[in-house]
Amino acid sequence: MTTTTNNISTDLIFSSLWNLSPDAFILTNANLEIIDVNESGNRLFGHSRQELIGKNLNNYIVLKDFAQITQNQKTIDEAQLSLPVIRTFFNNKGSDIPILSSIYPIITDTESIQAFLIIAYVAQTNSVQQAQTEFVSTVSHELRTPLTSIKGFADTILRAQSKLDASQLRRYVGIIKDQADRLTRLVENLLAVSRLESKKMQLAIRAIDLNDAVRRVCQNLAVKSLNHNIVINIPSHIPQVFADADRLEQILTNLIDNAIKYSPAKTTVTITASEIKDKNNPKVNLVQINVQDQGVGIDEKHLPQIFTKFSRLDNPLVRQTEGTGLGLYITRSLVLSLGGQIYVNSKEGNTTFTVELPIATLEQQAARGRDH
Repeated sequence: MTTTTNNISTDLIFSSLWNLSPDAFILTNANLEIIDVNESGNRLFGHSRQELIGKNLNNYIVLKDFAQITQNQKTIDEAQLSLPVIRTFFNNKGSDIPILSSIYPIITDTESIQAFLIIAYVAQTNSVQQAQTEFVSTVSHELRTPLTSIKGFADTILRAQSKLDASQLRRYVGIIKDQADRLTRLVENLLAVSRLESKKMQLAIRAIDLNDAVRRVCQNLAVKSLNHNIVINIPSHIPQVFADADRLEQILTNLIDNAIKYSPAKTTVTITASEIKDKNNPKVNLVQINVQDQGVGIDEKHLPQIFTKFSRLDNPLVRQTEGTGLGLYITRSLVLSLGGQIYVNSKEGNTTFTVELPIATLEQQAARGRDH
């Protein structure tokens, strides 16, 4: 029976969904013979609806996971079957196309299978494939630059070693080492991205003294900051933060290192911290950490993209500074994994990254102790 919603029939809604969806819908009987297919399905297979109707679905999709199911079978794990998985689809050109898809059995009152609805998520698969292609292309580009330098200078040393004096040889080996270090940083960043996105990042949450963490990071960056004035203004009574020590240092390192790299020599990088109220819950206190530089600033139109993967701003100071465009993406992901937030405000001569992290309360520490 057709029902209506605001004078629009459900038949019309389902018809529109069937005909206009970018995803492929295929309806079969219990024997997997195609009953109907929408326009997206026609395009996927490269056949017309008339050519597909009556044909067995096994001719167009690899169906190992439910090839034995027939109308006579009374039991079926519907939830398991409908989970989206990658299946191989075939088109009229003989191409194998891996596509994320789900299969929904249509069960009668007697619990027998009457039909199957197969949904191939074409739009989602295309976007994932495009993202994967762009990721591989970007990583390949990032790898090519240091590898070219390493190979070029290694070839020069092997070919002309007897003609190089000690200072030239030392400089070339130094360049090879610098580029190898750059490769190592890129690989480490890619591994960090993989762990973050697969939710496999291990965290050891505990109370951490922020002053100690900031001063340790600044000490580690002392060589890089020789031409900058680093100012630390964190009250001695600032509450401890509830975080993972290694991840907190990674966050601070990324932000302070960026402030140094992307601001001119002889300028000041300032690190401050204060206790604030959570804007969303005034009963909760947070520690707010600010890393401020006097660099070229970030154009307002670029602010939304700086926390995305491989984001690199197009200005002279950024172009002459090595980087993978992964640092801020990783930083934001780490901050979120610690239950915090990160923001940026920028204008020419003043960029401030702000991180808000939970305070280590006695209740949190006690709860953590019980968990372990």
